[in-house]
Amino acid sequence: MSDTALGKDRRFPFGLTIATLIAFAILIGLGAWQIKRLAWKQDLLARIEVLKTAPAQPLATALANAQGRDLTWTRVSVDCAPAQPATLPLVYGIRDGDIVWRATALCRATVGGYGAVLLDLGVVKALTGQSAPAPVALAAPARAVGVLMAPRQLGGDREATVQKFAAERPAPYILMVETATPVPPGVTPAPLPAEISNRHLEYALTWFGLAVTLLFIYAAMLWRKMRS
Repeated sequence: MSDTALGKDRRFPFGLTIATLIAFAILIGLGAWQIKRLAWKQDLLARIEVLKTAPAQPLATALANAQGRDLTWTRVSVDCAPAQPATLPLVYGIRDGDIVWRATALCRATVGGYGAVLLDLGVVKALTGQSAPAPVALAAPARAVGVLMAPRQLGGDREATVQKFAAERPAPYILMVETATPVPPGVTPAPLPAEISNRHLEYALTWFGLAVTLLFIYAAMLWRKMRS
């Protein structure tokens, strides 16, 4: 090998170094994001644990005293005006590995400056596993107790469903019903997720581990290149 070729072969690999640094920064960023998610998930699980024994407060009181606070996972109760059964959107979901459809009802009640609140009554048992369910007509119960969830956190078309009832001035939360009086026929309350995984620490360690591995591979390649 000529001296010129040898000199070119021993040049510092700037391109490889830049690519490695970019990949390293991305991996570290992903790990740091998972650490933030871990803190969020631990706070969420702690709130759910407290929720299990928290007394229900009137929905009107909770909304009036919110003062900008997020009321997600707050347990409340609400009394609904008498209403006739109506067909409202069914919401698709997965629970215990099966396709389920959740029933919605509109509870008309003057609460915190709003005129109504949407109730998630729970899973319609007869529709479990169906890909194209038949419409279901249900009336809002006279009284419901459950936990508040923001539509955006529930996903799917929840926010669009709330917008359909804009004329009713609905509250900006959906009440995930735990108990209803009277009990809606054929509906099983399911206010909380069947299982909430918390593997963010595992994911963070994986990303950090990949970042360290990348550095070792880069160092080995650089050492071999400079020696050859």
